[in-house]
Amino acid sequence: VQESGSTLSELVDESFTTYPQLLTNVLVEDRDKRSQWEDSQVLQNAIAIAQTRMGADGRVLVRASGTEPVIRVMVEAVDMDMVKHWTKYLVDAVQKYLDR
Repeated sequence: VQESGSTLSELVDESFTTYPQLLTNVLVEDRDKRSQWEDSQVLQNAIAIAQTRMGADGRVLVRASGTEPVIRVMVEAVDMDMVKHWTKYLVDAVQKYLDR
């Protein structure tokens, strides 16, 4: 085994790039809607569109909170404009889902 001379922390610093991210909590009082949000084709399509359009430049995490009456929308991307755009897009989709 050849040693590289780098510490774990140096390797992580060299290989890990942090991106701007935004977490938005959308209030969902209706427990059934909150627990069944993944069954919504509209929301699944919105998430798929965001993921496809961002590609390797960003990522999306949407999930229901286990402790609060909210659906959490988190977007992380290479620049804050992209983060804000896709966060708004997904929050709007969640809110539209709630109106049904």
